[in-house]
Amino acid sequence: MNKTALTLSAACLIVACDGSSSANDGTPKLHPVDEACVEYEMSGQMQNGTTVRCHRDFGYEQYEIQNVSVGIMGMTQTTNSHNITIGDTIYAINLDTNTGTQTTNPMYQSFADALQNSSPEEMSATFLNAMGMTPTGSSQTIAGVSCDNYSSANMGTACFTSDGLMLEQSFMGSTTRATSVAYAAGDDANYTLYQNVPITQGPDLSNGLGGLFGQQ
Repeated sequence: MNKTALTLSAACLIVACDGSSSANDGTPKLHPVDEACVEYEMSGQMQNGTTVRCHRDFGYEQYEIQNVSVGIMGMTQTTNSHNITIGDTIYAINLDTNTGTQTTNPMYQSFADALQNSSPEEMSATFLNAMGMTPTGSSQTIAGVSCDNYSSANMGTACFTSDGLMLEQSFMGSTTRATSVAYAAGDDANYTLYQNVPITQGPDLSNGLGGLFGQQ
């Protein structure tokens, strides 16, 4: 996975990363917005491509579809992937081979606990604090939507809407910028693709990501 994709995927794990196919009344709210879909264009010295990121049930379910070409030392490799998160379960599907892996998000429970009974404003603040983001005091309009600029020593610069949608991120010479924003859940089939491909158990992520919200 390329460096910007890795950074954004880590952020996605925080926001919306049980194997049930849909949420219910007891499902924790992990994002201020019930439903949203953002399409991005990715560009930089070593990569180009597109990403579509959607969620529903206040972030309990989400999917991300990436088609990204990464060039290193004159060679180009294209990644065509479809990642789905439902509660604490992450499905990573390779669209070229039509196979996937299943892993558990080690940050899910600590983040869900941190957001319990939080207001939408508190949810956004928790997310931004977890990423080490601080406001710059400036704003811009991207894809027809206003967002506020933030910066982080570890994750570069980013622009977030007041309700917590990321519209732009620049990190290590690569930029991801929204081209379309819709407050809708997206295609239902994109949330359930894992049901139609062979799934194997993926790696244990607990050592690499579990400490972000205090898990050891």
